[in-house]
Amino acid sequence: MPATEIEEKRKFIVNEIEAWRRSKLLPEHYCDFLQNLYLDDLTQRPKGAVETAVRKIGQAPRKHWVLVFGIFALICVVVLHFSAFPLPLQMGLVGFVTTGFVALGGSWRESRPIGAMMALVGGMLFLFGAGAAILDLHGWTEGTGPLVLLGICAAVCIGCGLVVRMALVQWLGWMAVIALYAKLLLGHIPDPSWGETQLFWLPAALLFMWLSWYMHVRFKSVGAVFFTTGLILWFMPELHAAIERLDAQWIQTGLLGKTILAGFGLFRLRKQWMEWVVR
Repeated sequence: MPATEIEEKRKFIVNEIEAWRRSKLLPEHYCDFLQNLYLDDLTQRPKGAVETAVRKIGQAPRKHWVLVFGIFALICVVVLHFSAFPLPLQMGLVGFVTTGFVALGGSWRESRPIGAMMALVGGMLFLFGAGAAILDLHGWTEGTGPLVLLGICAAVCIGCGLVVRMALVQWLGWMAVIALYAKLLLGHIPDPSWGETQLFWLPAALLFMWLSWYMHVRFKSVGAVFFTTGLILWFMPELHAAIERLDAQWIQTGLLGKTILAGFGLFRLRKQWMEWVVR
């Protein structure tokens, strides 16, 4: 038998013994005994994810340690003294950090799609959280401050989602638009009737459903975003009515009827909408 095949067979057996160790099929000392038969040194046995990560951290050069702890210290200083900074500097810091998250997500889009998604979503959440903190520090939580923040977050999310072609980031932007629209309705049209709540939301739901079909050919990710947004808008009248404490019987009737109608429509048109949502 060639030496390469013997080596591959030995590696396979060693990996199997390590799997038995992790799954507790055999006691630890039995696994060590079996691996002693195939390894000259037990330190050569395969490492788990935690062990590998710890080993890489320990082997990192000094400049990486200094860089990591320096950045952490800088973040702590900024967070502790953020409220003392002037407004332009606060806004500049928030914009700089958000841009860093977006740039990192864009650079990872092809090589690390999950990491890119986490970086982009983290950037959007940071923008909203830091923006809310600025509003609170300057006493702008009442009036148009929250509306402006929602508008900025929505524009940034939708724009970044279109540029990097990530549906979840776009969807977060449209959720911010829905929240902005709902806040405007609640503030300017108090005590609406059940019919008015339907009128406020259903045309937008139908519009997004149509846009999901119309836009999916040119922008693949937009179809799924508009479709899910349309489904959420379809049920928003009942949520609006519940917030306004309208008649519960009307809310239950509308919710049940819409659920049946949506299920029937999705089933009958499943070949059509799955094509532009999944493609």
